[in-house]
Amino acid sequence: MKTEARQQLQGQELAPYFQPILSLQTQQIVGYEALGRRIDGGRVYSLGPFFHDRTVSEEEHLDVDRLLREKAIVAMARQHTDVLLFLNLKPSWIYRMYKATKQLPTLQFIQKHGLDPSRVVIEITEEEFQGRLDELTEIIQVYREQGCRIAIDDIGSGYSNYDRIASIMPNILKIDLKLLKKSALHDGYKALLNSFSILSSQMGSSLLIEGVETKQDLYYAMKAGARYVQGFLFSGAEAELQAPQSYELLLKEEIRSYTEQEVLRYRSLYAIQDSLNALVTSDVRISSAQEADALIESLLLSVSGNVERMYICREDGCQISSNYVRSEGGGWQKDMKYQGSNWIWRPYFIPTVLRMSNQQQGMLSQEYTDLDTSRLMQTYSCPVGGSNYLFLDLSV
Repeated sequence: MKTEARQQLQGQELAPYFQPILSLQTQQIVGYEALGRRIDGGRVYSLGPFFHDRTVSEEEHLDVDRLLREKAIVAMARQHTDVLLFLNLKPSWIYRMYKATKQLPTLQFIQKHGLDPSRVVIEITEEEFQGRLDELTEIIQVYREQGCRIAIDDIGSGYSNYDRIASIMPNILKIDLKLLKKSALHDGYKALLNSFSILSSQMGSSLLIEGVETKQDLYYAMKAGARYVQGFLFSGAEAELQAPQSYELLLKEEIRSYTEQEVLRYRSLYAIQDSLNALVTSDVRISSAQEADALIESLLLSVSGNVERMYICREDGCQISSNYVRSEGGGWQKDMKYQGSNWIWRPYFIPTVLRMSNQQQGMLSQEYTDLDTSRLMQTYSCPVGGSNYLFLDLSV
């Protein structure tokens, strides 16, 4: 008995639709993700229910997907442009096909229709994979050797784990903002975005954030260091390709707004730095925990409202003061349990202390996620009294 999903496909037109991917660097459309659609009586429906129907065999899924893939390649090959075509492929499909035949149909379609392989991005989709990762990596390398780029889809959700990322070394890391919001509590997804930004920069990959539905989403994408964005803020999947500059004005305006906000924020942070430099002099003498606490207490009423935590460490990483933590009511609480803790294990500690020691001035860190509160923070630090350093954690 045929499933409802299969019955719906009978006698209907199947077609790839194209959702634009935009570059924040150029504010132009740089590529399109091909998404399957069925057309019935002039109405367009997603093929998602068909591809998620577990009663439909893998062979039937694969047949329909190949048909759509080839149609998308044909459509893109007709365009005299250099925009990219993003094609979704399950790792299990790639693996089984190549192991059985030593062939990759997508590469055959590309060659058959004369599409430049450098314009094709192979998206390795989120899926549990039972084969050997090293063999999958070697197969994906075949696409790369032919000139295709490689992306890994839905980073941070499900099966797109770090082993797969590290082994494949993709050109593009793709994050679905909608999935990230659903999987994280409160604003935790912003911290995750920040971690993916660091991951992509360390791997030499470009960050693509999809699921951008609002201007606030776009702001978070820019803040995370996204090079590319995709989502309904710009366009859904359409039958035809759009003019490259279709969303240029929108992007330019949002980039301008983002820049203004960030400049104001950093000016505020540097104003804090200037005021602290005036408050704290490096000739202070600190020889005990009591003197360290007394120095901090002399500053509590002078620091700005976004200072959340204050403490003093020696250059060997040992904390000599108590922690002074801002309470919900805006006051300060003294916490002595961190006295004697050593922070030398934090990767930023030694280079930060050395720079402060050499330059004899304060420094402002990059944003990071605080271990205790899971909030985004920045730390201002400055030398005080010989080999001691004051640290102020600032909410972002």
